Amino acid sequence: MSGLPSTVDAAPKPVRAGRAPLRVRAFLGVSAAWKNAGALLQATYDGVWLGLLRRADLHAVDERYYDRTASYHGDAHNLRGLFDWEKSALEAFAGCRRVAVLGAGGGREVLALSRMGFDVTGYECNAALVRAAGEFLPRQGCAARVVHLPRDEVPSDAEPFDGIILGWSAYTLISGRAHRIHLLRRLRPLVRPGGPLLLSFWTRGGDTARFRVSAAVANAVRAVTRGERIERGDALAPNFAHFFVAAEVSAELREAGWTPRRFTPHGSGGRDSGWAIGTAPDADAAEGIG
Repeated sequence: MSGLPSTVDAAPKPVRAGRAPLRVRAFLGVSAAWKNAGALLQATYDGVWLGLLRRADLHAVDERYYDRTASYHGDAHNLRGLFDWEKSALEAFAGCRRVAVLGAGGGREVLALSRMGFDVTGYECNAALVRAAGEFLPRQGCAARVVHLPRDEVPSDAEPFDGIILGWSAYTLISGRAHRIHLLRRLRPLVRPGGPLLLSFWTRGGDTARFRVSAAVANAVRAVTRGERIERGDALAPNFAHFFVAAEVSAELREAGWTPRRFTPHGSGGRDSGWAIGTAPDADAAEGIG
């Protein structure tokens, strides 16, 4: 027999929940309604501004956001190395040596990849971040560099890269499906056959009320102003971001001439993005994303 006291052997009896007082029920009900109303109001607010702001305006908001967010310019962020999801994604880059990082920011990925032995060049559209990387990387004894590349443009290197990385969530900052596909299509000749492309992005669990309302309001505004329609998944958070589902990523890669290999909606960490791997067409390889 067990030596445990009988008070442990006996299972506790469940406590029957009585009906909550009216004030408690009223508070809980109003709190839920208030929360839903707040979410609806935020979605409507985002939709109005998504409708009013044009593509150039969204780019200007994005530039000011990264100009003013000091953490991306500082050593604490740029010395943190690769996130766990980035380390997992790099399995697709086995055998790669010459790698490009677009959306390289202040140099975090460039430094980490350089220390891993990659011959890496970073490209960044934000001039302040380019300057920060230009000061940061030499102080770390890193010969790699981050060079300025206008938004949505591609490097002009004559020799193909072994692989290309779009920096942390850079893909999610590109507004408009056609613009994203156009960029991916122009990147395709810059990678050797079979070479990997890493995209990272924020994800969504389908067409939730937040995105339905925002899109409906924004497109009503743009119908009046004759602007380009926005997509479900577009948001202001606070700068522009598109939240993806797997089917969108796969379709955009395919339409741009890449072969989708893997889609991971998010990692285990609070800073983990969703990410996907596409490869430059190689007749000997089979597709991995349905």
